[in-house]
Amino acid sequence: MQLEVRMRQRYLSTLIPALLLAASGMAQQLPDGPGKEATLQLCNNCHQADTVLGHRQGRDEWTGTIQKMISLGAEGTPEQFSAVLEYLVKNFGPAMPPVNVNKATAAELESGLSLTAKEAEAIVKYRTDKGAFKAIDDLKKVPDLDFKKIEAQKERLLF
Repeated sequence: MQLEVRMRQRYLSTLIPALLLAASGMAQQLPDGPGKEATLQLCNNCHQADTVLGHRQGRDEWTGTIQKMISLGAEGTPEQFSAVLEYLVKNFGPAMPPVNVNKATAAELESGLSLTAKEAEAIVKYRTDKGAFKAIDDLKKVPDLDFKKIEAQKERLLF
């Protein structure tokens, strides 16, 4: 009996620090925002951050994933699950495809980079008049373009 108690204590003494370390690692890897705490509380018991970070799903897919986790025993309030859903959809929604600023039409630039029609047309006009863009800084020269919008999407730009 005492051996069993000591084995449990030893197990817990190694398990608890490992769980705390995993929790802090997940917390550091997930982006800040509304729903992060609920996501850590509900998901961190069974999953590491890589599980969430590796998925890009739409609202319907995340809803299905959450329903599956509930059916497997995940516990939380409806409000917590709603917060988790909104957090996952916002931060881990479907990956947007890259946009080639030297080949995209004005309509593709507008929809793909969340630009106004005027900004997208300015890029196409500048590209037609001056030649292909070689780097993101070349887009700073485009008149009537809010460069902050381009900078926010820089990881999706192709040249």
